[in-house]
Amino acid sequence: MRGPDHAISDNSSVDPDQFDCPIEPSHSERLSRRAEGPRAANEFHDLELVNDLILALAAGIGPRTITRLFNRFEDSTEIMRATRQELLSVPSIGNKLVESIQNAPNNVPVSEILKWCQRNACRIHRKNSPSYPARLREIEDAPLVLFHQGDQDFTARPAVAIVGTRNPTPYGCQQAKRISQQLAEAGIVIVSGLARGIDSISHQACLESNGQTVAVLGSGLAQVYPPENRSLAQRIRQHGTMLSEYDPNQRPNKNSFPRRNRIISGLSVITLVIEAPRKSGSLITARLALEQNRDVMAIPGPISSEMSRGCNDLIRDGAKLVQDIDDILEELPGDPLFPRFNHQKKNQPTLSLSGHNSWTKNHKNTSEKPSSQTKSSYISECSAAEKKIIEAIAPDGSAIDTIIQRTQLPAQNVIASVSLLEIRGILAKSNHQKIYLR
Repeated sequence: MRGPDHAISDNSSVDPDQFDCPIEPSHSERLSRRAEGPRAANEFHDLELVNDLILALAAGIGPRTITRLFNRFEDSTEIMRATRQELLSVPSIGNKLVESIQNAPNNVPVSEILKWCQRNACRIHRKNSPSYPARLREIEDAPLVLFHQGDQDFTARPAVAIVGTRNPTPYGCQQAKRISQQLAEAGIVIVSGLARGIDSISHQACLESNGQTVAVLGSGLAQVYPPENRSLAQRIRQHGTMLSEYDPNQRPNKNSFPRRNRIISGLSVITLVIEAPRKSGSLITARLALEQNRDVMAIPGPISSEMSRGCNDLIRDGAKLVQDIDDILEELPGDPLFPRFNHQKKNQPTLSLSGHNSWTKNHKNTSEKPSSQTKSSYISECSAAEKKIIEAIAPDGSAIDTIIQRTQLPAQNVIASVSLLEIRGILAKSNHQKIYLR
């Protein structure tokens, strides 16, 4: 049984332009008419929306698989009409994925989803439509469809992602509120994940300053999580933007939150980490930002605080240290519409670390490896567990399961440590998901 609708508006008529195309004929009817020729294809030009939804929301088909499919086929309709052998010709597509693709039209309730969107003022952005966020489209595994409630023009200004721990100290709360308010007052869009802690504080502070905020959910738009943030979500719908790549009625799961992090960083020019322990999920967002060629910054914390270890490690490894809004504004691209974006402290010493440029060079361009001397220096500063992980990696790389087995360390500890070592540039991940020493 599917969850109840959480209507955010009355049942008045819906803007006919809220979808990329009209939504009347059934999926089977569209498929049959597509075969009739170009005129039928033009008459039912929403076929691509339907097939994009089916492909994006089918169980077992992730964003990287979709990217591989689009490298082989022209569009989602061609994918859905492909034969078994044609699908098997795509790299890394096996029998199980072929079965998922071919069964998807029977498993994805497209009609129900579209009706929910009509009732709840929800737009659907297809990846190849003009309304899709241009910056997000740049990333390799951008979502094929994006569900959107709230402000229609959330991409007109530069955006900064703010992420951090779900259990902040009073210091972390204070810094998140201060920076968020300052950014909002400067006209910067704040992107976060509506989670407890730093995320929620950042959204709230932005709204209180009449700023523009974007919440990217790790669930469907009708299943706000955590439950205590439903009222905050309602305020964001009214004064900001709510986004999700999931079926509106999908509940969150252990994989949906890390997956949504790529959208948070992908929408943003800069990702700012405010208070994060070494095992924080916000460090995953920082790593994804680097992979997407985005800047990463962090607010320092007391060296005695476990809750600041992740941020302090990022700064030690070259992420820009942020003390106030000027440290962020000076890194944003100039825009004549927003003079403060051009702000430069020309006659003042920079507050970024001397390692900031090398961080950008060594971590954003994965084709460049750190020197042996630099690498040895990094490894010498690793913890005992991290060194154990490094020693467990074969010269030609090892799968994460192999590393866990060889080290006998808890799986969650290995995964967190590998992510952090990737951020530092000590480890890297191949296209086959093997971990190797850079």
